[in-house]
Amino acid sequence: MIYLEKNHELFKKHKKILIKQLQKVIKELLSPNHNEKNKGFYIREKERKLLIYIKSRLDIFIGTSIPMQKRLIKIFKREYPELTKSYAKKELQPNIYKVISYLFVDKGYNFFTKVTKTKSYHAYTFVKALNLKSCPYCNISYIAFLEKEENNDKTKQRRAELDHFFPKSVYPFLAVNFYNLIPSCSTCNKLKSDDDLLELLNPYDSKVKDIKFNFWLNNVDFLDNPKLDNTTFSDEENIKIEIKNLPQENLDTFQLERIYQAHTDVVVELILKQMHYPESYVQELANLGFSKEEIYRFVFANYLKEKEWSKRPMAKLIYDISEELGLIDNIPEKGK
Repeated sequence: MIYLEKNHELFKKHKKILIKQLQKVIKELLSPNHNEKNKGFYIREKERKLLIYIKSRLDIFIGTSIPMQKRLIKIFKREYPELTKSYAKKELQPNIYKVISYLFVDKGYNFFTKVTKTKSYHAYTFVKALNLKSCPYCNISYIAFLEKEENNDKTKQRRAELDHFFPKSVYPFLAVNFYNLIPSCSTCNKLKSDDDLLELLNPYDSKVKDIKFNFWLNNVDFLDNPKLDNTTFSDEENIKIEIKNLPQENLDTFQLERIYQAHTDVVVELILKQMHYPESYVQELANLGFSKEEIYRFVFANYLKEKEWSKRPMAKLIYDISEELGLIDNIPEKGK
């Protein structure tokens, strides 16, 4: 899992456009001339009061922080429990649920994801601005962004899937909240599905920075002689990868330890580099004027800075294990 830095400009744009869109919809719903028959719901006093409340606090529903989202959920569980549960396909949805789902999902999220020639902001521009190349939930899979080329009908648009951290089917009032829209790979999106996991760690949460990968060798020889000197490529099956400071719900939902355990070859390669990589080559790169970050990319095919870990799968794992092995400390600064 990797930490997502907040894009302040994107955040402002998201709030401005979605607030304007939802204000227009609420105005229509509260209008005396509103046609209720075609929508399958009615605006009674209960719905009217809630719509007026939402209208006065749209900035909270569109851009509130993660702790405040949880607070909103608690408030709604107490005041409007009908808006905090998932309904089966054949289950009758309460009128108020239909109204709020229409506002935030049909006219909010669906408006946001729809791409037209006249719209300058939508899900594609949102994902593009975040500039992610790997899934923040797992940091294992690439997520691609492709724009349709002009004058070429054969090209198609492609973007990462957008996961609702708090499912829109359970909490429709959070369907377009900035921090609730997480670009993800299709596997993580499917594994998470519509599970209501309030203890799950959000990639925007600063606690993600505390996550740490480490490893140990579990073969008998290593227990008798705890040194890495005799490590070979055949030791992949003896490597055990651990992920610390990550909630159990994240580990279980995305099966992260099992997924990373399938990539112990990466750890073995790092151990072998620590044992055999020529220091003279690293020093030569520094003498040639390459920075520490550039040398790290040469040697480990990875990014040194945390803000760039989203550009490459397993960047967090490679960094943490490299640090544990002392490989990063051994990289000299430019010209030294």
